[in-house]
Amino acid sequence: MIYRGLMTRITVIVSLLFASACDVGTVLANQGGGGDGGNGGSGSGSGSGSGGGSNCGDLVSPAPAPHLHATGGTSNAGQACVASGCHLPGSTGTNAPPFSYAGTVYTTAAGTTPAAGAVVMVTNAGTTRKLIADSDGNFYEDPALLAAPTNQATANTAATACPTSTPMAGALVAGGGNCSAGGTCHGGSEGKVHL
Repeated sequence: MIYRGLMTRITVIVSLLFASACDVGTVLANQGGGGDGGNGGSGSGSGSGSGGGSNCGDLVSPAPAPHLHATGGTSNAGQACVASGCHLPGSTGTNAPPFSYAGTVYTTAAGTTPAAGAVVMVTNAGTTRKLIADSDGNFYEDPALLAAPTNQATANTAATACPTSTPMAGALVAGGGNCSAGGTCHGGSEGKVHL
């Protein structure tokens, strides 16, 4: 009889612990992006804005330093980054890390002024990463931290600087992580990634 009462108490205590635990899905969905572990480094910047898990992230000021390329020391703002010979996983350029998402965010669709410190939110497979644009407006994500979209696992994005949030019109599919590509992606008929 003593053991039955003890087992009942242990069961109640364990049940209460599980009931009071935090929602792991919510915590993981609002974690920061790649780069240097959350400081918004190297142009992709990543890290979490203080948007509190909402659909917008506060402008980061000062913005991270620009990601400068080994070839010429320029930022290559506005160019398609996830491409063969640049940052395409499996086909990167010399000393170029692979990216699953990358591009340049601007203050308008015309793409004349970079939105330094803007937050680009990318959601794939239930995980949202907050990527912080560097001072040239460039952002990127490491494929080890968030997989590129596929036709089976689409991704969604939004460019934000609270209180403004500009979501993409549709979902990203395979090859859609190249956010500054021409054609039907940003830089094409939809205009540049912008706030």
